[in-house]
Amino acid sequence: MFYAGAYNNAPQQVGVAVSEDGLQWRRPWDEPFLPNGQPGAWNSSESGHPFLFTDRDGATHLFYQGNNDGGRSWHLSRRRIEWRGGEPVLGPE
Repeated sequence: MFYAGAYNNAPQQVGVAVSEDGLQWRRPWDEPFLPNGQPGAWNSSESGHPFLFTDRDGATHLFYQGNNDGGRSWHLSRRRIEWRGGEPVLGPE
């Protein structure tokens, strides 16, 4: 499961959680899967609201919202997801 961690752009970042039964979840690593951007970047306040999409060719894309103004505006973006050993890895920008 891809989820948005933190609340109200404090900052919000995309994380990953896995579950065997859909009831108990764990994070496979401690760092965010997709962190917010550096100060001044278009997504310095938020990289959140993730949605995973698989296209007709079987490629996986992560769509997410970002902003740099504490949530007063938003921008939609996309990153390709590659799968290695069953785990998601961010593809090139």
